[in-house]
Amino acid sequence: MAFALPFLVLILVEIILHCCHYGYDTHLFVEDKTGKYYYLNPEISQKYFTVQGNATKGNIELFPKEKKAGTLRFFVLGESSSVGFPYMHNGAFSRMLKYRLQLEYPTVNFEIINLSLTAVSSYTLYDFSKQLVNYQPDAILIYAGHNEYYGALGVASSSSIGRNPLWVRMMMTLKEYKLGQLTFRIAAKIKGTDKRTTDYSLTLMERMAHDQSIPYNSNLYHQGIQQFNSNMREMLNLFNQRHIPVYISNLVYNQKNLKPFISSTDNFSAAKQFQKGNAAYAQKDFTSAKSHYILAKEYDRLRFRAPEMINTLIKSYAGKGSNVYLVDALHEFEIQSPHTILDSTLLLEHVHPNLAGQRLISDAFYVELKKSGILPVLKDTSLSLAIASEDYPFTAYDTIFGQTAIWILKEQWPFNEPIPNEDPHHVRSYEEQLAGACAVKQINWFESMHSLYNYYEQKQDLVDALHVMEGLCLEFPYEDEYFLLAGKLSLMQDKEKKALFYLNKAYEIAPSREVRSLMVLALNHHWPKNFKNNQK
Repeated sequence: MAFALPFLVLILVEIILHCCHYGYDTHLFVEDKTGKYYYLNPEISQKYFTVQGNATKGNIELFPKEKKAGTLRFFVLGESSSVGFPYMHNGAFSRMLKYRLQLEYPTVNFEIINLSLTAVSSYTLYDFSKQLVNYQPDAILIYAGHNEYYGALGVASSSSIGRNPLWVRMMMTLKEYKLGQLTFRIAAKIKGTDKRTTDYSLTLMERMAHDQSIPYNSNLYHQGIQQFNSNMREMLNLFNQRHIPVYISNLVYNQKNLKPFISSTDNFSAAKQFQKGNAAYAQKDFTSAKSHYILAKEYDRLRFRAPEMINTLIKSYAGKGSNVYLVDALHEFEIQSPHTILDSTLLLEHVHPNLAGQRLISDAFYVELKKSGILPVLKDTSLSLAIASEDYPFTAYDTIFGQTAIWILKEQWPFNEPIPNEDPHHVRSYEEQLAGACAVKQINWFESMHSLYNYYEQKQDLVDALHVMEGLCLEFPYEDEYFLLAGKLSLMQDKEKKALFYLNKAYEIAPSREVRSLMVLALNHHWPKNFKNNQK
């Protein structure tokens, strides 16, 4: 009795805290209001950030609680690049991948659920994986590795709670209990926090970067690499035990158009290597230039770009007899970059791809998915639709919004670049006005998309109107209204295959005579000789 009493007290306190709704929910997914769908728990990130005000939230992407036959369910794990920053929503490679797959394989139901979070490290991915295996994934898609130093729980982060992986994982387990959350909160108040971590006038990058000078080859440098390797191997072993294939991409980063943030004066001077790279580039010695640019990144003491060893480790995870497949996004970027040197052609600043870069990552995953045999072989390809780059649901708004968000980011530390002056004679387009208002949070993305659609509809710009509506279909995959409108707009542009896809989706969600009539019309347009069979 005496031995059991302390444990009974702890259990009682835990029950009381639960009844009082103290703390945050640590379930990976929560139900929507209808009880039919799951989505990423918006509170779960609080588990990884020591300062709750810095905790980031991911996308709300619904998927059915009951997985239907004929469904391929892929979960995406990653950081801000995987979220689609700065574009968000349909600017993420996962949305581009879904768009391509669903139109090329119209008889397959694709669920691609993006669980990526900004400013997290591999600890978050590992922790997600423990619950993720219970939700019937057909594959896991991973693009991560840049945040091992300054991401939540990273070795040099303001949200660090230790540098030993076993210790950190044990602390994360403790946080699954309300009593553990209370203990951490009390400990944080006793210890106090660095004022910089709660100064919300600073960027999240500055609030999260605690040790801002990490020498090359130092203990802290190697601890970040070891942390990534430890978490990834634990996670990949778990997926392997459940026979869940994993597609993991290597990382891309700006090599040429980003001078080192913090340099030293010793033999590992990032600034000197960068200067040598520029000199070699000017002499058209592109091989030497690339080597110097990579060394400049390696020696940069402010480690917002992953060490080369991270990509070496990622490559080592894939192999014969393994359930892990290497997605070579880096190779795709090199092919499309001048002299294979990654620069602002495809990257916005240090690590975040632009829309063309996100599409390349999407293409790299598509190629590996197809090569590995996880995608079904279509017996009837008559409805399959090949996707060209201009087909993706982007408008001028998306590009402008991303550029505006990057200007705001780069105005502050560690870039400290002034926002370019606007031409006083420039007349701002409607897309620019909307993107600017959304970038400073005067309106949200949903409102801006509806305003944009109404604008294109009034202009009778059917191409861009369809792009907006297709984007809304990707954002809200269970809203029949958007699929119906996308189907109508496709028909009006004589895109019968695309119309059939959207109308069929609309009919699956909410069957109606109107949708059936439109489907028959599309079939009659596309295959007029076989109209009777199509009607059946």
